[in-house]
Amino acid sequence: VVTVTGTDIEVNYQDFRNSSGESTEVGDGASINANTGSVAFDRTVYPVPYGSETGAQFLEHATAGTADLAQGDVTVHVRVTDADYNVSAMGEDTISDTTVVVKLERGSSSTEIITIGDTTNPITEVSPDSGVFEYDVTINYEAGPQTGCPSVFTEGCVLQGDIVTVTYSDVNDASGQPQTVTDSATFD
Repeated sequence: VVTVTGTDIEVNYQDFRNSSGESTEVGDGASINANTGSVAFDRTVYPVPYGSETGAQFLEHATAGTADLAQGDVTVHVRVTDADYNVSAMGEDTISDTTVVVKLERGSSSTEIITIGDTTNPITEVSPDSGVFEYDVTINYEAGPQTGCPSVFTEGCVLQGDIVTVTYSDVNDASGQPQTVTDSATFD
């Protein structure tokens, strides 16, 4: 497959008999362009997910008393901006032919949380004709430090200083070539 991005398309019309009986030629041209996409999280720092704990109580408000500490999963908001996927002016478009990978990293270790932007997990445009696509990823607290964290690196073993990274594989950037863009945030 050879991309045509960055080239021009031209059309010419030869009219052998116009309204005055003469032969004329008219034409027009346009550039075939693509856009370089970007990816970003909604924050640069996320709280560390935590587990539920009976007996660890917080005051809800002055008249309600206390409640046990509930589990604190963290929602990571991924935003892909790529005008190339904005194909319908009045409808919500989706990205379903590339990959956006969300990973957790600690030092040289990493684990993949989810791959989105494919047919299994398409990303939906936030509003018609915007070219902005969003997806929420929940990072769960599953087991926590008591099961071997930090030596066992799993999704449920997120510690302060761990990094969440998102990588977007742009199929066609502004030059018509594939490109990979990333963003990252830390847990604190």
